[in-house]
Amino acid sequence: MSEIANIKKEPTISGIWIIPIIALLVGAWMLYQYQASKGATIYISMPQAEGIVAGKTEIKVRSVKIGHIDHVRLSSDKNSVIARAQIDKHYDSLLTDDATIWVVKPRIDETGISGMSTLLSGVYLEFAPGESKNITDRFDLQDEPALIGKDVKGGRFTLQSFNAEVMEVSTGIFFKNYKIGQIETATFDWKNQAMKYGIFINEPYQNLITLNSIFWVNSGIEIDLSADGINFKTGSLSKLLKGGISVGLPEQQAPGDFAQDGHGFSLSNSYQDALEERFYDFDYYLIEFEQSIRGLRAGAPVEYRGMRVGTVVEAPANVIIDGKPAHFKTDNTAVPALIKIEYGRMYHDSASAKEFWKSSVDGWIKNGLRASLKPGNLLTGAVYVDFDIYHDTPEAQLTSIAQYQVFPSVSSGITVLADQVSDVLNKVNSLKIEDSLAQMQSTFADYQALANEMRALLSKQDTQNLPGDFNRNFAEMTKSMQQFDITMKQFEKTMASYQQGSQFHHQLQQTLSEFKRLSEELQPLTRGLNEQPNMFIFDKSLPADPTPRKQ
Repeated sequence: MSEIANIKKEPTISGIWIIPIIALLVGAWMLYQYQASKGATIYISMPQAEGIVAGKTEIKVRSVKIGHIDHVRLSSDKNSVIARAQIDKHYDSLLTDDATIWVVKPRIDETGISGMSTLLSGVYLEFAPGESKNITDRFDLQDEPALIGKDVKGGRFTLQSFNAEVMEVSTGIFFKNYKIGQIETATFDWKNQAMKYGIFINEPYQNLITLNSIFWVNSGIEIDLSADGINFKTGSLSKLLKGGISVGLPEQQAPGDFAQDGHGFSLSNSYQDALEERFYDFDYYLIEFEQSIRGLRAGAPVEYRGMRVGTVVEAPANVIIDGKPAHFKTDNTAVPALIKIEYGRMYHDSASAKEFWKSSVDGWIKNGLRASLKPGNLLTGAVYVDFDIYHDTPEAQLTSIAQYQVFPSVSSGITVLADQVSDVLNKVNSLKIEDSLAQMQSTFADYQALANEMRALLSKQDTQNLPGDFNRNFAEMTKSMQQFDITMKQFEKTMASYQQGSQFHHQLQQTLSEFKRLSEELQPLTRGLNEQPNMFIFDKSLPADPTPRKQ
């Protein structure tokens, strides 16, 4: 009995350890459940933690909570803030490397008022999921909210501006004063010294953007000065505050093919500038002028018989050959000017115009197509480049200097016209008209002397008594007839010098041809003065570019 009693008094293992083991198992199970339910942990880098509170600031997608900030600390270099956030396990697939996060707080700008609900609840972080399949746990806080969600349908295009006013993000894009989109991004390309914009056009208005669309800055205020007075026209408030970008088509042009996403356009400072800068398809040519190019400036028109086909780029052209400018060569006294032939000015389908030009230019040059300088404003001395056919010029062809093709030219302009006038006058002087007139005057004097002699002969008494003095009078008459015959031969000789085929006739015909050519050279000047009497004061007003139409 005592042994049994002793056995009953010994403690058992199960009685001592069962409770702690159960507690440990329960705790491990709870820890596992906690870790499995809390989801992923992400880290958000931000410049400062204004309004961010650990344990309170939430992370939302479309106003639905997907997580919260649980810890905030300084980065190791003390230059930024690292916020740790816990994301619910149901949303782990949203944590892609192209997702964006920004702070939602009250904002007031030209687009309106947003984030007013955070005045009472405090700021929160808006999470915009991306489209990538790569998962990450590191994010950077964006400075500005995403303007357009990735689920919003529309088209995205790019604009590049070299001289236009700098526009801000969220600036509106307008078509006939109706807002169809806005600027998403704005960056400065320091290498090319140009502003680059990413724009978004809402659906279905992206179909208004065609390959021949033009973009220009619209300040929102238009001033029209006319005989009726001064008229002011203002746009919307957003235009007045931040301006806007207008998009449209050149006048009398039909829409072209639809522009695809990512297509790039040029942003101009005004509508008129946009019309001039819309010709993207062009080729450069050099023209070597054997005369002064004073008055030829960059931007001057290049015309063919009054129709603009290009623009002057540089005058003189900065072409380097063997380390020296092209116009400093000892074997060449010509001065080069760089122009560009803009195919869109010839025909709305620039590809067809380019093919036509390339296949025809050699034949045109063979037939006498040459470039020359013509006066655009006699008062300021401005000139422009004109293409025309000159049949009497020496044969020429396209040559090459550096990477450019060289177009043949002829001398022209007011100086050349003066030289031509002087040359014509010199040829007139060389005709020796005075000698011919003197010879004719001598011939008429002989006629007059003959007439006087005949009159004196008939008035003599002896002539009247012909039967008695017939022989003597007949001899005198014979002598007079001989003199008359000599005089007639001299007259025939004088008149022969004026007949066709004679040297004098050839010189006279050549002089008349020179006068005709001179009058043709002066026709553009006289026509310009008739069309614009103030041409000596103001630059020549060029007509609008003709718009070819499909037959």
